[in-house]
Amino acid sequence: MNQSSKGRAMKRFGIAIAIALGASAIQVGTGHAASTPAPTRGGTLNVTMTDYMVGFCPNDTNSNSALMAVRQIGETLFEQRADGVVVPYLVSSASANSDFTSWRLVTRAGVTFSNGEKWNADALIINMKSSIGQLAAAGSSTSADSSSVDPANQKFHGAKYGGLAPVAWANLKVITKVNDTTVQFDLKRGNGGFKELLYGSGRSFMRAPAMFTPANNPGTKLTDINYLCSRQMIGTGPFKMADGGMSADKSTITLTKNDTYWRKDAKGEKLPYLNKLVFTTTKDAATRVNALKAGTTDLSWFTGASEANAILRAQKIKTLKTTLSDGDFYPQLWFVENKAPFNKLSCRQAVSAAIDRATYTITRSSGLLKPMTSILGASNLGATTENFVTYNANKAKEYLKTCLTDLGPGTTQLEFSAPWDTAPDAQKNGTELAAQLAAVGIKMNVLSVETGTIIVNVFASTATTGYQAVWFNVLEGPGNQYNSLFMSSTSNGYYCKGIEALLREPACAAGASPDLYGSFDILNISRHTDKDFDTLWFAAKGLSGAAQTAKYKEAIARWQSQAHSTSIMGVQFAVVSTSKVKGVCELKLTSGGAGRCASNSGVSLAGVYKTK
Repeated sequence: MNQSSKGRAMKRFGIAIAIALGASAIQVGTGHAASTPAPTRGGTLNVTMTDYMVGFCPNDTNSNSALMAVRQIGETLFEQRADGVVVPYLVSSASANSDFTSWRLVTRAGVTFSNGEKWNADALIINMKSSIGQLAAAGSSTSADSSSVDPANQKFHGAKYGGLAPVAWANLKVITKVNDTTVQFDLKRGNGGFKELLYGSGRSFMRAPAMFTPANNPGTKLTDINYLCSRQMIGTGPFKMADGGMSADKSTITLTKNDTYWRKDAKGEKLPYLNKLVFTTTKDAATRVNALKAGTTDLSWFTGASEANAILRAQKIKTLKTTLSDGDFYPQLWFVENKAPFNKLSCRQAVSAAIDRATYTITRSSGLLKPMTSILGASNLGATTENFVTYNANKAKEYLKTCLTDLGPGTTQLEFSAPWDTAPDAQKNGTELAAQLAAVGIKMNVLSVETGTIIVNVFASTATTGYQAVWFNVLEGPGNQYNSLFMSSTSNGYYCKGIEALLREPACAAGASPDLYGSFDILNISRHTDKDFDTLWFAAKGLSGAAQTAKYKEAIARWQSQAHSTSIMGVQFAVVSTSKVKGVCELKLTSGGAGRCASNSGVSLAGVYKTK
């Protein structure tokens, strides 16, 4: 549940269930009672975070706290309430036919991008074309320079427009403009959770059409980076950025108030209240708490996965207010199965059985977080303890003995490398896990890698990740539309095999069977080829109610029997602010009701203000 604490943990006030896709639910709209003093206008909010920015192109994957800066600029088609329901946001309505193979979305009237362009059906369609790769020029397979853009498919450089996103839309048959405000999506197979998919875990930001024009995206090689979207985000959000608003090292981003923002508060007054936001990357959690205590920082983001002690310390400081997210984020140790040693089930089982989750959770979160008993948390439809490999040192040694035999003659040790973020506390996480594995005879080398680089490396190739295993957080919440992108196998493709084929839509998808399912190599983090899991997983997506829940549990039991990944503890994220910061999580969603307050992408700052 969402919790608020000021010096100490206060009574829980949130709703228990949060949506699976929800990495971010923006708190926008109404919320101030008539008797509440008018919020202070103006001023600058200084925000610290732990992640570096990546960029603002559709394919730039910003991690966790860096998303908090992006979500102040860009907004999504749907948002999520605190009870987990996905509700219209930039669309005013969404309706489907009886078998959910056709959906109509109506864009919200009166909304413009910060550059003055209209938000309408055309803007929605160009964003979707980007997502499915139709704006991209694929690399040439015949050119001596394989990084050259294919002249026969010349639109503009494809690496920033497509790539990871198309797999999410592989079930899409055609997009049709019905009128200036309405867009119809026809699907190959029915999907009752299509709104959840479009929400995209709060990451499916709508961008201004200007960001997609060839003139703003010059380049003829895959290495060209002179793109507007690499430097500047243009959205419909309460804040905007100028070209040059991000520092060269991507550690600072400055945003200013969007004077044409479409939302107003309960009194009919314009939002936002603040004039400027300055986000600064500060890797060390203790330094961020010190800055809050000293008043040199107004608000900061923390992850319970590695910074629990900082969160607990902040809760004890009377001048600070700490807001915690729900604990429905499930980082995994993903085993990369297309290479040794984790191409052997016994090796995956050995590592899983060697992890003392209870001790790890106490040691690394001081009891703030809870150990996992499934790869998904209790609120998820698929959560089940069946076949989950729990801690058992003796069993781990048995698995290890089998693993060494399976790896072949001459193998005397199970050794692998895995990356952790460069932040000091994140490295301590890796060190703790390495020590636990060493206790049963397994050697894990802890790599120090910036999270943004880890993301690039994981999704850089259709053949393999750059790692043997990776500690990675993409699984979330009670639903599974978003989770499915990373869990589906590469065993049979998803309508088209290979990213270049999909980029050449519609030729590929038109002739593909609607019975195929799976994922592209680049999103299948474990690189598994488990067709039995796929069959169960996609059968669950076509059901509803108790039958769907049962089938999801059956699928997760299969996943856990094959140890494609393992979890350690459910994670909560925190936003901490000084006493001068007001209005955090006090605004309502446009469709009514409270929205989710905090998440891995922080909070919305549309209704936040700062007292003198």
